[in-house]
Amino acid sequence: MKAIRVARRSGWQNHIREHAYQADVLSDAAQKYWVEALPEPFAMQFHTTEETAIAVATERLWEMCVTFLDWFFTDEVYGAVDRRLERLRIPAPYWQVIKDSWDRCDPVEDLSLLTRFDLAVTEEGQIKLLEINGETPLLGAETVYQWNWYVDYQRNYQHSDYPLPSDANQFNDFWEHVAGQWRRIAEDYDLRKTGITFLVDENLEEDAEMAMQLIQILHDEVDPNIYVQILYLRGLRDEQGNEVQRGLGLDEEGYFIDAVNQRIPVLWKIYDWSDIQSDVANLGVTEALVRQLATAEVKVIEPLWKQVLSNKGALALLWECFKDSPDRRYLLPTYFEDDVSVEATRLLMGMSVKKPLLGMEGVGISIETGGGALESRPSLGYGREGFIIQEYVELPQAFGYYYVVGSWAIDGAAAGIVIRGDTSRITGRHCLIIPHIVSDAGLYIP
Repeated sequence: MKAIRVARRSGWQNHIREHAYQADVLSDAAQKYWVEALPEPFAMQFHTTEETAIAVATERLWEMCVTFLDWFFTDEVYGAVDRRLERLRIPAPYWQVIKDSWDRCDPVEDLSLLTRFDLAVTEEGQIKLLEINGETPLLGAETVYQWNWYVDYQRNYQHSDYPLPSDANQFNDFWEHVAGQWRRIAEDYDLRKTGITFLVDENLEEDAEMAMQLIQILHDEVDPNIYVQILYLRGLRDEQGNEVQRGLGLDEEGYFIDAVNQRIPVLWKIYDWSDIQSDVANLGVTEALVRQLATAEVKVIEPLWKQVLSNKGALALLWECFKDSPDRRYLLPTYFEDDVSVEATRLLMGMSVKKPLLGMEGVGISIETGGGALESRPSLGYGREGFIIQEYVELPQAFGYYYVVGSWAIDGAAAGIVIRGDTSRITGRHCLIIPHIVSDAGLYIP
């Protein structure tokens, strides 16, 4: 694994605009979100054995997640599952419907589309799980665009000062694996009859771009006639503040409804279940939503059981489940902040990472040294629900950036990687997307 210099393509911004979702942010040189905005663009090169190791780790981590969830939702003693759900600060009214969701996940109900594991792939060759992006896994659009960069570079820039190796490839099967899972969902959920609604936050461009990418895959690879609609979370308003399109709603029976009051049979969302539950509680209609979810008539992607996997408390419980097994090699020692065990106390006294149970994109995370925070990100209101502490692992660096490998797991299979870099040890939002290649030769032979 090493960083390699690449040429900045003369028309890189135009190529992004013509071949990418997330085009605005990727092509904006000022944001430095895509690597060609840097004075010295670079890519990461992996050996085929490293590609295999990441794929094996990803698929094993998914198997561990399934084993963990089977344990999590099993009452070895009365009330054990409820106590675990309470430990994750999941609201009690939803406990039963979340349990039912896991019971229904096989074979044709409460299906998941995709999951992304954030991994530290160290310079010593270790692969360690940092986080599980199970419920709102963004970066699909960026994953696809890095393939388009690779194809364009191979076709037009091998004559530059920085050609790619002759055997260069890319670990990127995202499109094909998403298409395969869409086929399964389309058949099992009968999308040709029901259609599907994509719920996005109107304030977050990346939500809409991820939705459009997934819609393109669905239409190009499965069926162009499947009805889709984009629904905005809160609705749209004009410059005077007048509502011009309504957002997601609930009817009196707790069904999700769209902008024209039609019930939604299948919903894809990029909005946390915890936030939905909080919004519903503020509206005073929790009971109605729970009653509807119990019927399982509405199919939601990602399903309720993913709320457990996306909670960072799951990392502490995963460690508890696998700390004495060989699979611990993929995990970092992790504990709830209020754990008073000798092991947790020892971790607290050293260098550790403190993470809120909820939140994403580095929000509320701090690197602790036992005497205070070495580095931290703003909490933005997260943390009231509690924290975990995780053993610190030094991220590898390239050209002044610490980088994290995001590895996709789709229907249990490893589906490629996307790499993010940050000048901070805590990877934040709109950091740096770094393309990669896989090559054993490291040479370009014309």
